[in-house]
Amino acid sequence: MSTDYDPELPPDDTDTGTVIDRREFMGTAAVGAAAFSASVIASSSMATAQTAADGTIPTVDWKTVDPGSRGNDLYAPQSGFNNTDVTWWPGRNVSGLTVGLIQFQANLPMIPGNMGNATTFDFPMLYREMNAENVLDVMATTPVEQFTDACVEAAQWLEMQGVRAIMGNCGFFGHYQIAVQERINTPFFSSSLMMLPMMVRSLPGNKKVGVLTANGPLLREGPAMENCGLSPDDKANRVVVEGCEDDIEFARAMAVQGAYNPVKFEQDVLTGIKRLLAKDPDIGVILLECTELSPHAHAVQRLVNMPVWDYTSLTNWIHAGCARRPFSGHV
Repeated sequence: MSTDYDPELPPDDTDTGTVIDRREFMGTAAVGAAAFSASVIASSSMATAQTAADGTIPTVDWKTVDPGSRGNDLYAPQSGFNNTDVTWWPGRNVSGLTVGLIQFQANLPMIPGNMGNATTFDFPMLYREMNAENVLDVMATTPVEQFTDACVEAAQWLEMQGVRAIMGNCGFFGHYQIAVQERINTPFFSSSLMMLPMMVRSLPGNKKVGVLTANGPLLREGPAMENCGLSPDDKANRVVVEGCEDDIEFARAMAVQGAYNPVKFEQDVLTGIKRLLAKDPDIGVILLECTELSPHAHAVQRLVNMPVWDYTSLTNWIHAGCARRPFSGHV
């Protein structure tokens, strides 16, 4: 045992002036840790056996639980802790999340930039798959009851996990904005189209919003834009719509067969943007409706040299409002 004094280690209480060398200490600590771990494992095993013998802790059916008041839930980011209880409720299994996303089944690669790719955002996103009998019902111009119910069920589960806002994952979720929002208690941002009224109001009367969408005819004929707050007059006179439904690689991706070429897909997107701009020279800003378009927003802006918004723009704005951070600086 070394008798060299090390100021980083406290003296041994039983041998004044003598300390344990770091290597010896680490070796001793390793043995102690192993013994401690063994005792914990043994205790855990006994506890598990005892629990199994005396009773169980059942899994809560989240659909039957009322979380009650969330008044002292930690809402805004902070350092340190409040000197009060942190609340929780049965049925909640995660924390630290502000935005939840309803995801339907789609055999489609979701590359960075897509709402379904968790690396798209610099904050955690909570996903919940909805059990839709027919994914294409998202494009139905009249809400389908089963699709609505599946969307509501997914939203209610996200609510139970404590999210502060809920997103859809397709611009055509706008068809269901009103039907779903009436049945949940959390702000529901169904569609990228919810940005349209703000974009229109931001422009002078002689300028228009150009919308590139997965399906032009269905978007023009359906109620998604109106459900998202756009007036019929603005829809008719201030918005120009172009679809990518007939572009080869885009159609291949939308066939949800599990593969597509992102480079060819981007060329389809840019071709669609060129068609959109050719329709009306008064377009002043661009909205990309479909979540598959978002990964190519940078390329679109590089082409058009004007503001470009998409589903990720909306999501980042929503998260910022749900988790405000204090400003720092000086005057």
